Amino acid sequence: METIYLDRLLPLEDYDKIIVLFSGGKDSLACVLDLLERGVPREKMELWHHDIDGGHPTRKMDWPVTQNYVRAIAEYLGITLRVSWRVNGFWGEVYRIGASWPIQYEDPFSGETLECPLSEKQLRSARLREKILNDLEREELEGMGLRMKFPAKSGNLATRWCSSILKIMVADTVIRSLDLEELKSIGSSQRFPFKGSIANGRYCSPNLKREVGDSLIRNLDLLKQDGQRMKLPAKSGCHQGRWCSGSLKAQVESKLYADIDALAQNVKILVVSGERRQESAGRSKYNEMEVHRTNATIKAHRLVHQWRSVIDWDETEVWDIIRRWQITPHPCYAAGWNRCSCMMCIFSLPTHWAGIRELFPERFMEVEEDERVLGFTLDNKKPLAEYVGSAKSCVCHDNPLALHQLTSGEFSVVDVERQKWTLPAGAFHGAAGGPC
Repeated sequence: METIYLDRLLPLEDYDKIIVLFSGGKDSLACVLDLLERGVPREKMELWHHDIDGGHPTRKMDWPVTQNYVRAIAEYLGITLRVSWRVNGFWGEVYRIGASWPIQYEDPFSGETLECPLSEKQLRSARLREKILNDLEREELEGMGLRMKFPAKSGNLATRWCSSILKIMVADTVIRSLDLEELKSIGSSQRFPFKGSIANGRYCSPNLKREVGDSLIRNLDLLKQDGQRMKLPAKSGCHQGRWCSGSLKAQVESKLYADIDALAQNVKILVVSGERRQESAGRSKYNEMEVHRTNATIKAHRLVHQWRSVIDWDETEVWDIIRRWQITPHPCYAAGWNRCSCMMCIFSLPTHWAGIRELFPERFMEVEEDERVLGFTLDNKKPLAEYVGSAKSCVCHDNPLALHQLTSGEFSVVDVERQKWTLPAGAFHGAAGGPC
């Protein structure tokens, strides 16, 4: 914190671009509204949203409504929105074998999806994954048998299998990561293991032919040399096992500055984010102003400062500015959540997980299955079902529209401003500071 501390910013008008890291939560929304009240021109601002699900077709970690919500806010306020993501998102990273997946973003002006340059490890991993796919598509596999369920001898798949686990893992973790539609036609029209639970037809076949299996194992070993994840993020600091924020947000953000021509060089950038000291003991120590990690004044002549503009605000000030603008907050607040982090944030309390179990039972069951597959629990000490136990659901049913938006994902610009603004049920819940 001391080495990057900045005692003052430039005057706001001296920055070429002011980027607000916009999650859709109340604090980042307060940052945007505060800048507008300070007179910052809309055309100088951009909202940057990092989609932690990365467009994955089946597995989601965040609220279904979040993407539509942030787009509606940007459209309503007339501010450019730039969405970025790591391909395959959270669950692709959980089950990653090889280098991390590529980083992509949507050009807000053309709508084109662009990809940041790949590292050598990423290129090598991509070639190996392609070879694994080719091996799986060989004619020898067309007649392979299907088991239709795992042998339920143990709850821990990491210890249940010995040599066969490498074959199972190819069809379980590699396919889960790659999510390759082409594989659906191999041997059966049934869905692949990552599409459901064991009880609902989850299957994998250990009957891969020896020649193909040996080839897959060799390529899998090569992929592992580029790195692998195979575990859920830990409830700890970013440098102690909580990889989700770094891999899915910070690294994604950092890549964009060098890849977007207008931000790469000869430019002054201010990055605004919504951390508040009241949220946790860790955040209470953050600098309000600092030199951003992508600052490159010597070679690229790119000056990048970071400003946590609401760091000393309390929650009352946050809700007050949203009330002044009469903007509908993210529907999760009306449903009873007091923090708008990921829907299934690892720091969620039992009452929040009970809410997920009520609103999204299939998602809850999928995470339980992930714990069994990985042999790694989402909580540091106990499996999810035991962690939640008989906790009462936090869901508030007073706002049926918000619950519909939360579960359906439907939200448009017409929903941003309502005639009568009310404080959501989740406001001021929980202790001051600390997650949730």
